[in-house]
Amino acid sequence: MESIHLHTLASHAAKATPSRTIRRKVNGAATAALLIKMATEILTASPTLRKSANLTLMDLAAADKVRKSLQKRVE
Repeated sequence: MESIHLHTLASHAAKATPSRTIRRKVNGAATAALLIKMATEILTASPTLRKSANLTLMDLAAADKVRKSLQKRVE
């Protein structure tokens, strides 16, 4: 069996460089519009989830109007 030498481990550890993630610019209105769209689609497809959240289709229509106004703001 081969023995482990500390100088070998140190040289391997020194070569490993941490990757930097690039931070992208956040667009709050676009993010909110996307989240509203996702929630509306999920809740429209699931009457049980809508009932447990105490939401109606009229509530989802109102949320869709808000999403459209946010989308216009982004464009």
